[in-house]
Amino acid sequence: MKYIYLLLAIGFLTVSCEPENDGAIETLETLPVSEVTMPVKFAVDSITEIPVKYIRPTVCHAFYDFYYEKSGLTRTVAVIALKFNNGTSCPPSQLEYTATLKFKPVALGTYHFKFWTSTNAQGVDQFLEYDAIVNH
Repeated sequence: MKYIYLLLAIGFLTVSCEPENDGAIETLETLPVSEVTMPVKFAVDSITEIPVKYIRPTVCHAFYDFYYEKSGLTRTVAVIALKFNNGTSCPPSQLEYTATLKFKPVALGTYHFKFWTSTNAQGVDQFLEYDAIVNH
């Protein structure tokens, strides 16, 4: 009999602990970078903060993370936003926000940064490009 009560208790706890589904849908979207303030000094194994500006297209968008791809000494970066859609309207927002990319080079050399800004009419990605010289 104790086992039946235990199983019932576990069942009730499992049902009562399920997250509510209020109809909200969250999606990830890539947002274009509008401006980058690239520092001039970089040192190996030292974290440098790079301010990255982007425009939030609606009030339903919020910064989530950076898309960050490494290929040799080339770094491709874009802003990833979380878009909340709970069935209500999402008024446009052209406010500019700043997110901080933390860059920690592991070797001496010239790192090439490509910050995604858009895709042109032919479907080709466009970038703001900067070189970061790590010399100490």
